[in-house]
Amino acid sequence: MKKPITIICICSLPFFFGCKNGQNQQATNNISPDSLRAMGIRDIRAVETKLKNVTTLDVNGANAAITAYTKFAGQFPSDSATPKFLFKAASLAMSSRQYQRALGFYDTIYAKYPKFNQAPDCIFVEGFIYDSFLKDTAKAHAKYNEVIAKFPDNNLAQQAKAAIAALGKSDDELIKEFEEKNKKKGDKKSI
Repeated sequence: MKKPITIICICSLPFFFGCKNGQNQQATNNISPDSLRAMGIRDIRAVETKLKNVTTLDVNGANAAITAYTKFAGQFPSDSATPKFLFKAASLAMSSRQYQRALGFYDTIYAKYPKFNQAPDCIFVEGFIYDSFLKDTAKAHAKYNEVIAKFPDNNLAQQAKAAIAALGKSDDELIKEFEEKNKKKGDKKSI
């Protein structure tokens, strides 16, 4: 006799929780967009404050911040703060070694907000992630070339050219090249 009662209780839980979630959704729908935005900003500031108080990267805190940023972006895709928050989410994802997630954020930012002042940074950092962490020199090369082609007057274009020149080279090879360049500069000065 206990089994049917237990089954009825377990089967009715989704109904009760479903009703409660429906009530919460309805309450959220009654909030003005300005109030909802203010709540989103408040949530973001709260997780940012927690992150500022830690001395080492807290992955759970980083993920909480990423969630707050992406929730805001989902609710307010046209808000001027959205690309900034997504950029912060991308940076946190990269810092917490969630490289594919970071790449997704950078791609989204550039695709949806191409006029965002840090759009060149998004593409450049993608190249950096492919180069330094994922060891995919072909994709890194493509991203660096994209920076050069789309933003030739940006200082990142010069950095992208230097990064392309360094692709696939070991630290020892780079040091040797650097020393040779300095030696050639020194020889020219003495002439």
